[in-house]
Amino acid sequence: MATNLQIRSVDAEMAAAAKAEAARRRMSLSDYLKELIASDLAAHADARRRAALYDEIARTAPRTGTREDTAAALATVREEMGTG
Repeated sequence: MATNLQIRSVDAEMAAAAKAEAARRRMSLSDYLKELIASDLAAHADARRRAALYDEIARTAPRTGTREDTAAALATVREEMGTG
């Protein structure tokens, strides 16, 4: 179900610029503003997903490994796979 939104107290210069940009894109002002909102929400959702992933990595990543430990583990895996 659609909901009507209203934006109040938009200065004349901003309103004129938005109308001009909508016209340049051959869109109604309403469609242009809906596109802006959707784009902004998607960008913020991506940022939230990235932040959650970084948090998960920080929580679950081993913190005590050294370069030597990593090299030894890699050598073991390569040996087991017959590639090293």
